[in-house]
Amino acid sequence: MASWRDRTHCASALLFAGVFGQRGAMAAAASSSAAADLPQPQMLPSSHERYKNGTRVWMVTAKREKGTQEWVTADVYRTEETNGATRVSMREVEGTEEFTVVVPHQAKASPHGQQVHKGFRFVKTVPVEQLVDEDTDSGTPRLFKLPQEVEKGVLFPLLGGDLAISLARVRTTCRLGGERVSADLLRSLIDTQLTGKGLKDIISYDLPSVGQLQRLLHIIQQSGEWAATVPIIRVAKHQGRGGGRLPIELDSADVYGVGSRAVFDGRCEALRQLSLIGHYVGVTLRRVNGEERLGGEGLTIHTPDTLPADHPYRDGYDSANPVCQIGICEYASVRDAVLLEMCWGGSVVADQLVLQDEDAPSYERLTSLATQQPPVWKCHTIGTSHLGLGTELERFYRVIVLHGDQPHHTLFEATIYIRSNPTFAHAFLYTTERPVDGKEGAATFPQTVRVARQLMGDDAVVAFGNQLDVAVDKH
Repeated sequence: MASWRDRTHCASALLFAGVFGQRGAMAAAASSSAAADLPQPQMLPSSHERYKNGTRVWMVTAKREKGTQEWVTADVYRTEETNGATRVSMREVEGTEEFTVVVPHQAKASPHGQQVHKGFRFVKTVPVEQLVDEDTDSGTPRLFKLPQEVEKGVLFPLLGGDLAISLARVRTTCRLGGERVSADLLRSLIDTQLTGKGLKDIISYDLPSVGQLQRLLHIIQQSGEWAATVPIIRVAKHQGRGGGRLPIELDSADVYGVGSRAVFDGRCEALRQLSLIGHYVGVTLRRVNGEERLGGEGLTIHTPDTLPADHPYRDGYDSANPVCQIGICEYASVRDAVLLEMCWGGSVVADQLVLQDEDAPSYERLTSLATQQPPVWKCHTIGTSHLGLGTELERFYRVIVLHGDQPHHTLFEATIYIRSNPTFAHAFLYTTERPVDGKEGAATFPQTVRVARQLMGDDAVVAFGNQLDVAVDKH
């Protein structure tokens, strides 16, 4: 016989049998041919007083293929009184199998001293360090009061990739499912998803119904990675968009605003996220007559097949955040389009127009800054677009967030905006820093000037001449 540690994990049918308690006997019974080589105990009904928490029993495994089942020991961890019987829940010792069996009440003990019923036999009573029902220290709701490692590591994966939909089905399957899939459980699962995606301090929610919580769980679980979206949300907060505070608080309108499940699931990850939080960053996404509209304008999503081989955004194409087009302007990605829509936030600290025929080196450098592959000056929150490539209408646009996109940037947001065409390049420095009284020009925004000079280096002079050459306090 294989050792207990070598035994395989429980199958979904067995786990669900143990959870719902409707097919527990099937989990405990082996086929007649498979059990032929196993010990053949006398089958007598058991006394309800015999099986208590901590009782050790023998069970026939249900995981093994026909003819390979074997006896294992299991501990009783919960008993529940039913009509004329006791529902006994057991867990394999040094294993993962779960068993549930309904045992009829019978006062008469087995004449052999070892009561046997439906494939399990009393062995001995052993102390249990901690019962599952007592595992409430963490305050985390449980679906069926299984150990946390079983619920999260075994049960939830067996429910399927879309946990929200699976829980909705569990909720409508039986009375117990309806009771267990509670608002508290869903909030716990949503909070776990938010924490895992780095959204704990970015998104909160106030939803009154279980149905809305299930909907939000599906949205968050299927929304993809948020690492590149969170900095945009932080920028929006500094610009006063969506109330100008974090975390943003989602409500019923937000979870229904993403559209139907088919619409939501049919979008790329960046659009899924935007459909949920778009109006908090000041850029709404809507599906109108089958067409995506971003900020009220038609949005076209490009695929690699629709991009020419020499397209500037082809090499960095990401299906989760694809190249897109609004009107005649093409964007390196959906998030790039959002950033460029947000580029006008705050006050102008400095700006300079550079003509190609008057200052070619500065013009070329600014055009390079507007088109080179990110990062720029070690900054990663960048939005890039262009139109009319190779024509006299050729234009390049870029937003570079200097400050305000990181958790420790708590006071203000600063952004460089560059636009370039065949004859000139124009650079702007925007900030949400509060102006200092009694100062003029860039000196009105000393912290922004300090950040810009530190990050841009010599490019600060290329972009703005001597406008940032002002006295600021050193920190």
